[in-house]
Amino acid sequence: MRGDAEMDGERGLLGRLSERVAGALLELGGPVAYGSGEVVLREGGEDGHAVLVLTGAVKVRASDEAGDAALLAVLSAGNLVGEMAALDGRPRSATVVACGPVTGRLIPQHQLLDFLDFHREVLVELFRVRADQVRWANELRRAMPHHAATRIARVLGHLVRQHGSRTTAGWTLDLPLTNVELASIAGMKSRTAEKAFSRLRDAGVVMTSTRRAVVVPDLPRLDLIATGRSLP
Repeated sequence: MRGDAEMDGERGLLGRLSERVAGALLELGGPVAYGSGEVVLREGGEDGHAVLVLTGAVKVRASDEAGDAALLAVLSAGNLVGEMAALDGRPRSATVVACGPVTGRLIPQHQLLDFLDFHREVLVELFRVRADQVRWANELRRAMPHHAATRIARVLGHLVRQHGSRTTAGWTLDLPLTNVELASIAGMKSRTAEKAFSRLRDAGVVMTSTRRAVVVPDLPRLDLIATGRSLP
């Protein structure tokens, strides 16, 4: 009963659920589609629905006190976004933007709450998904003393595993991420991130295509740099 669930990579919340429960989740709400760069959910919004991403990926951004937007996460197909506002009824804490074409299911607040009340195991899996994200953020904070190239390698390795695909050239990360956004994830200035990425590229650890996709020909080597045991 997967139907729409035959999506990119079978990752995220859907991939953690049984066929029966995933099928029931996919029956909620209605289909929705977003173009590249289109806002899926807006920070401060008081709408309470959630969106289950079926194909593509989304960027999660939040504004700091200065009004600058920081990239918090990139979420791929199978993930649910906007559930926090649905659960607590408060304004949205982040903006979600389509990272390329995205399709999904827009789930009204009341449907999601009824579903979670009946399927408590989904709440547990939602908690585990968020716990993984918190652990990853903590890993990045612990990496702050490391060389900039090490920190960018750690970010790229994480993104490749979450959103990449295996190709003849290695692993390909086909996400329209700017140096500013990479820097935001890694917690550094954009110029520093740009220099670190260039260092990885000059060493052949990563390559870029004409479509701005990032190619990692040797993932174990990238992982070695990400641990701080080697530098490009």
